[in-house]
Order: sequence, then C-alpha cells, then structure tokens
Amino acid sequence: MSLTREQVLAMELGVDLDAMVAEFVFGWTRITGPTHDYHGPVEHGDVLIPSNTSTDEALRMMPPKGTIPFTYFVNRHCWSKSISAAWVVEEKIKKMRLHVEYCRALKQVVVSTGEYVGLFDYIHATPEQRCKSALLAVLDL
Repeated sequence: MSLTREQVLAMELGVDLDAMVAEFVFGWTRITGPTHDYHGPVEHGDVLIPSNTSTDEALRMMPPKGTIPFTYFVNRHCWSKSISAAWVVEEKIKKMRLHVEYCRALKQVVVSTGEYVGLFDYIHATPEQRCKSALLAVLDL
C-alpha cells in the first residue's frame, strides 16, 4: 500500500489510523483470518496481529464464531486517542532513530529522517499528531 503525505495527514483519528500505526510503526503482521468457525466455513479476510504473536496463537485468541475484522487486535489500543498510548508510539520512533518535531505554533507536524535541527515541543502534541508524525517518519513522506 502506498500512501501520500496528504492522505496520512487527512486520516481521521481512530481505529483506521491505529491500524496504520500498528502495521507500519510497530511492525504488526497481516495474516489470513479464520476460514471456519464451529458452524463451518466463514467469510474471511486479513487480520492484523501483534508482531510478538504467532499466527497459531492469534487464531486461538479469536472468537470461534463469526467474521473477524482486520482491526480485531488493534481495537485494544488507542494510540491516536490516548496521550499515554501515544507516548509508546513516540518511544518506538526514538528507538528507530527517526526525528519527529511537533510545531505547536503552526499546528502541524514536522518530520525529518536526516540531521535534526530545531526545537521539539512534545508537551503540547496531541495523540493524533504523534501517530501521524510517526507514520510520516516511517513511511519517509
């Protein structure tokens, strides 16, 4: 999937933005969801699972009935809505040695993967800004 900078910045906060963060920032994996439940064959699609979870383990955690949404495991996280959860995103970016700047005066996010010069303003950045800036940095947009 290729995204543009404008598409990332236009994303609504919530589960879809959180799914993008899970996949591209935290390295979660797409697997094919369950093909059968206890009633027989079911419609299935991809499911995004945490990077430290095996396919077998993820399938065991899913309910035994019905269609499993792509964001089944993402729904347990609120990176784009919760400031404490967004700090986890920020820490991941720091470990990746990517530079993220939040510009409060301009109400926008500035991201750089090169040599960083400037002032970080972490205190006033919203969870949405932190998630979007992480995506922009990882996707090199």
